[in-house]
Amino acid sequence: MKERWIFEGLRIVVLALPALLAVPRAAAQADAQPLPQNPQCTLQSFLHRDDNVDDAVLQQLAPSGVLQVGVNYGNPNNASLDSSGRLHGVAIDLACILARRLGVEVEFIGYPGIAKFNQGFANGEWTIGFAHDPSLGPTTFAYAHPHIAVENTYLVPAGSPIHTVADADQPGISISVARGNSPDIFLTAHLQNATLVRFDTVPEALAALKAGQVDAFAGSRSAEAAFLPQLPGGSILSDDIFIAFVAQVMSLGAPDALEYVDKFVERGKKSFLIQLAICRAGLVGVQVPAPVRVRDDD
Repeated sequence: MKERWIFEGLRIVVLALPALLAVPRAAAQADAQPLPQNPQCTLQSFLHRDDNVDDAVLQQLAPSGVLQVGVNYGNPNNASLDSSGRLHGVAIDLACILARRLGVEVEFIGYPGIAKFNQGFANGEWTIGFAHDPSLGPTTFAYAHPHIAVENTYLVPAGSPIHTVADADQPGISISVARGNSPDIFLTAHLQNATLVRFDTVPEALAALKAGQVDAFAGSRSAEAAFLPQLPGGSILSDDIFIAFVAQVMSLGAPDALEYVDKFVERGKKSFLIQLAICRAGLVGVQVPAPVRVRDDD
């Protein structure tokens, strides 16, 4: 009888063993696939979840439990929209890793231009966004430390008499820009003689140049390099109009979130996360700003 009970006990253990082993295996699989699960998050980084995030940071950045990210994909230095409707680029990579650090899911809300991006914020559609230069953007935002520095110059058609930035600022010269973006704001303040022609999006401003409606397009080298094959004989000027410093933006009055994102950006500079994101996006004329100390004890 004793031997029978021993046999039955062993049989139960053997039968139960697969189920017992499945529990740690399932836990391991869950750990191997941390948040976010958004399919647009394709960058594998060594920056893992931060288990010491303050509740105030989570409440300010992801009050719904999801990091809602506004992206102006009209600027390829933020992101680009592919034929399937998915977003790719620096903003996507950084936001995905930020969500991983926070331990939350991420959602992207894309906009073709600055005006709709700003309106989306006013409508409460996102809590952190990628779009503006702190020195040129609206004062309605709080700005994190800039994560990229973008060279802006002119794209001109074949046979153009414009060979330098100074050549463009002449009477009778018309220059297309995307309404409300950094080149528009900068040139509005600095042009003396040329005329700005504003369009809602970067693609529309570039199309105007191709159609011969303007003499030059003002924008980032990345946008111009991508469009250049559509402009036979066209050229991108060698000198810059200015350097735009692009930062993540959020609501005013969110100091905990702002400090956390500042530290995230600075860590991203030192860990080469941002450099990797720039390379993955295939950007040109884009650099990483010099590191900035967030606090004296950093």
